Amino acid sequence: MSRDDKRRRKRRQRTEGDPKSVWIMMSAAVVLGVVIIAMVAQLVRLNRQGERLNTQTKTEASVDNSAKNSKKAGESKKAKGTEAPQETQEPAVEHIRKNLDPDKPMVALTFDDGPYDRVTNRIVKVLAKNDSRATFFVVGNRVERYADTMKNAFNKGNQISTHTFDHGDLSKMKKKQIRRELTRAFRVMKKINGEEPTMLRPPYGNVNDKMRRTIKIPMIYWSVDTEDWASRNSKKILKKCKSISDGDIVLMHDLYPSTAGAVEKLVPKLRKKGFQLVTVEELFYYKGIDAEGGKVYFSGK
Repeated sequence: MSRDDKRRRKRRQRTEGDPKSVWIMMSAAVVLGVVIIAMVAQLVRLNRQGERLNTQTKTEASVDNSAKNSKKAGESKKAKGTEAPQETQEPAVEHIRKNLDPDKPMVALTFDDGPYDRVTNRIVKVLAKNDSRATFFVVGNRVERYADTMKNAFNKGNQISTHTFDHGDLSKMKKKQIRRELTRAFRVMKKINGEEPTMLRPPYGNVNDKMRRTIKIPMIYWSVDTEDWASRNSKKILKKCKSISDGDIVLMHDLYPSTAGAVEKLVPKLRKKGFQLVTVEELFYYKGIDAEGGKVYFSGK
């Protein structure tokens, strides 16, 4: 083979090899392009999923908040226009009944030192059965332990007021101590019932001028003392109640089963005699007494 023939063969081999290289490069470019397109598509898809998830989360949160608001607001059917639904509390029990007869006799039974489930619940039950109510002057340090008992009495329309937090003698305290004692009682009662008490039964019945100047709510005494704490005897308690008359405030304690036993007999007896058994708030309302803070009241007479 001549030298020229060898040169021509080499040129032909190089020429034949070039298309293969071009094909390989083109194939690689196509594959790379496909990979890039796939990656872009994946990113777009992930971005859309993220947007959809974010929208769904916001929607679920909105629905959840709406459900909570609806539960608290009772899903009001009177929403107007595009106003946002307002969160409201459940309708409160009317604690001053407007359907009582002011011309018929009224008496306010009051109970100190509770709540105590074994006694308080019995009293609340017989009151409810006879369309009657009473006032419970509770001790703050017992409230959380017997929260359900107090809440039940409150929900049945009974008045829940304070007998201080620790049953301390306020007449022996400084002004700062008096305020602290009542503030603690108010706070724990509001936590359970949603409202602060409006009246105070002073422990031991002790009141002095310092208390009158410091305490901003009315202080409630009594006109009939059953002395149930001393006798712890239902018959003796009932005997003390024979003198009950219109406007009386009766002192008892919801700590003793004997007191509950007496109340279970007393309430229906008073109802048969024509008495309306009311809270102290109701008694003052119907008797036209505008009770003032720092003053002491013995009855509705």
